Order: sequence, then C-alpha cells, then structure tokens
Amino acid sequence: MSIKTTLVRTLAPLAAMAALPATLAAPAYAAAESATTARPGVRAAAEGSYNILISHRALFVADFCLLSTTSGNRRAACSGNKALGTDFRLGVVYKPGDRVWIDVNVVSGRDTKGIDLRGNRMCRVDSTAVNLNVHCWKNLAQYESGVPGERVYG
Repeated sequence: MSIKTTLVRTLAPLAAMAALPATLAAPAYAAAESATTARPGVRAAAEGSYNILISHRALFVADFCLLSTTSGNRRAACSGNKALGTDFRLGVVYKPGDRVWIDVNVVSGRDTKGIDLRGNRMCRVDSTAVNLNVHCWKNLAQYESGVPGERVYG
C-alpha cells in the first residue's frame, strides 16, 4: 500500500467530520429563520454592534458602561475603572433604530445614568467641580478636526 493511499484512508473520516458542523447548522438556520420572520422569505434584522471611543478627561475614576435597547442592562459593555487621561473603546449588541446610551459609575462619587449618545461614536468626558460634561462627535475624524462636539450631557 502506498503512502498516498494510506493518507487518503486516514484523512477521509477527518474530512467528513470537518463538514459535519455545516451540515448540522443548515437545518437549524432554516428553522430559526422561519421562526423569527413575520412573512416567508423575509429575515429579521440581524444584531450588529455599536462601537464607541471614549476619551476620559474627567477628574475622577469611573466605570463606563455602554448599553443599547437590544442589550438591556443584562449585557452592558463596561470598561472597568478608568482614570483621568484614558482613551478606550466599548462595543455592545445593536439593532438599527435602537437607543444607545452610556452610564458613568463614579468611584466614590455621583453616578450618571442614561446619557443618550444620539448616534455619536466618539465622546470626550470631562468635569468641573460640579458638572460632568459629555461632548460627542459622529466619528474620530470629526473629533480630530477640532470641530466642537455636540453636548449630550452637562
């Protein structure tokens, strides 16, 4: 028996196993599609993601949480405690038309909940002795251009 024949006989079961997940997933996908659609052949809106960049310039340590109507409070994307001068990204599940907001959970301070992002993807958070200010831009290019951001809170 040649080496080629031995390899084909040895690898054939592995190739069949590799194709198995695709075979099993096809009927499940079809059933899921028909269960989630109002009309045959029309798919429900797929979940996507909503991603933002936060530039933290406030004089406090805080945990920032990004939420959407789809994510609800159970699947918030939170940053963990971030200090002054930190830039970071957050992403959350999203469907077109969802409301998207951030909660600012200040360590040893007053939390601010439900800051509506209004479709913006880049936000700078800063503060004075009394106010939390959140200014946002549609994208990073607008932020870097020097155009004043939309004041969404403060």
